[in-house]
Amino acid sequence: MNFEYSEPQTAAEGFFGGFFHISAFGRIEEGDDEKFKKFLERVTPPPRTLVYINSGGGHVEAAIAIGRLIRQAWFSTSIGTYILDPQQPEDLIIPRRRIAGNCISAATLMFLGGRLRYLPDGSKFGVHQFSFKNPIPESIERSQRLSATIAAYIVEMGIPPAFLELSASTRGDQVQFVDEEQLKKLKVITGGMTEPTWAVELHAEAMWVRGERDSLWGHGKVILVYSKTDGFAFVALVETMGRHDELMNFPLVEIIANEEEIRIDITSRCFRAPSGIYTMFSANISNNEAHILANSKSFGIQIRGSAQAEIFLGISAISTEGAEGKLQGLYKIGGSGNLF
Repeated sequence: MNFEYSEPQTAAEGFFGGFFHISAFGRIEEGDDEKFKKFLERVTPPPRTLVYINSGGGHVEAAIAIGRLIRQAWFSTSIGTYILDPQQPEDLIIPRRRIAGNCISAATLMFLGGRLRYLPDGSKFGVHQFSFKNPIPESIERSQRLSATIAAYIVEMGIPPAFLELSASTRGDQVQFVDEEQLKKLKVITGGMTEPTWAVELHAEAMWVRGERDSLWGHGKVILVYSKTDGFAFVALVETMGRHDELMNFPLVEIIANEEEIRIDITSRCFRAPSGIYTMFSANISNNEAHILANSKSFGIQIRGSAQAEIFLGISAISTEGAEGKLQGLYKIGGSGNLF
């Protein structure tokens, strides 16, 4: 497989950000994962770079390893190729042209590594069984191990087992092209925003419910916390994405609930601090405010220059659908004052 990297071509493109992409095309060969790793070390693309894949498949283990590298690097994936089209090089923004392509067989596993995943118009996503053509016992045993490896990888990437079932239903010498609607149901393509996931964590002195979601505007986590010593608190982790100064200094910080129907100003009690790739916001909240969040349809955080500012940084309200029991259960525990 071949890898090519493109970065901003003009000062204006650099100022506005974005304009980074990787083209990955051709058959996936054994060792291409190491080739891709060395490629990334050489060109050092930033997080959120979009990887365009155009491949008929190839070596499964290499594809899985490349998919993991894509996920670890916080890249997104799309299908096809994306090329510079400098018809007017003097322009502030150099035109780009997207060409439809195919993502088939092992290349689909590579595609799943993207944190956000896109299917452009005209491009095709095709699956079939993963197996070895030679039916000798050693190959059969390796095929079984490979199936287990693929199944574990799919779960790791947050894709339901139904994806593997779909692949297994098509003979290895055929290809089943999957339409956009079905790929959305299988969570294979996300568009610009993933579905939220919610989890509960319990410790000796505290318990919390955490919701998180990835999007074009960054990865975000919102957390409702109850501790024996401090009561309820709200915590948010906002992917910084080069906005450190604004996130640390914008004067207004609000929790929003039910989209933006409810606003809770926490500016005066909010602690802010860098935390790896995130900026962390935390504030103690009252029982009544915790009740609002625990019973809301969605909640998030906005950081703005003023109450009149229409543009905000932060996390747009994350749907609590499916997490109602977790949130309300946490609130009841806090209300009773008994963590156990």
